[in-house]
Amino acid sequence: MKQLSNLLMIFTITAGLAFLQSCEKEVILPDDAAGTLADAELKKADKLRTFYGPTTSIGKGVARAWVKEDASGNPVEVGVDITEKVLESLPKDHASFVLPFHKNKGKNFYDHVLLGWEPMGHEPPGVYDVPHFDVHFYITSSAEREAIGFAPVSDPVDSDYVPDYYFLMDPVIPQMGSHWADGLSPEVSDDPDIYREFTHVMILGSYKGEFTFWEPMVTLDFLLQRPNVKVPVRQPKAWQRDGWYAKSYKIYYSSNPGTYTIALSELTWRKGS
Repeated sequence: MKQLSNLLMIFTITAGLAFLQSCEKEVILPDDAAGTLADAELKKADKLRTFYGPTTSIGKGVARAWVKEDASGNPVEVGVDITEKVLESLPKDHASFVLPFHKNKGKNFYDHVLLGWEPMGHEPPGVYDVPHFDVHFYITSSAEREAIGFAPVSDPVDSDYVPDYYFLMDPVIPQMGSHWADGLSPEVSDDPDIYREFTHVMILGSYKGEFTFWEPMVTLDFLLQRPNVKVPVRQPKAWQRDGWYAKSYKIYYSSNPGTYTIALSELTWRKGS
């Protein structure tokens, strides 16, 4: 592996907020139209309905979180939509944006998304130091997350709850938690038949020995290619708490309207142990 010890330095980022003001704001969908969209989607054969959280302005565009439910009200996907104009007017410095989910949908398992923009990437050098988004799907509240302070050493999680080949990194990042890297991800391999430059990867997050977030990371260059990919998420032997866990994640572009989506998909009910 490509100096995996260096990965212990990943995510030494300082969380912050940077909201750019602009007179040319883009809208995904008016908030008062969410019910209309849900009614329309309910008529589809799959009986799925999508419910949106509030929009957040980023540059000249907007982003927001959403949850998709089946006809029984069970969540099947959670995701973030980012409009094209966001990518055309991104902040020059690191910025974080809190995107709440709909208050009464999705069984309230996922609480909010912390969308991080990393214009210079972050450590380790040569791996994740390219412009990219960190998309943290949290199952804890913003208040709980914001109360997390720096700690030089991360708390481990029982191995039954950790997918194979994921490993814990230090330190604990303030207002985020601990991060788990994927030892099988091709951008950290020394094998020339496996290695590729970082485009997207699934990172896991925990705090005080419990998993608290799932984090697809995706590069700006990859998004600009207007991808349409679905990637399996490796599963642990057991789950710490009852909830809806993803079996895959998606990254895709929709032309009407021009929107980039990062989503946790195939949500499946798991009984905690």
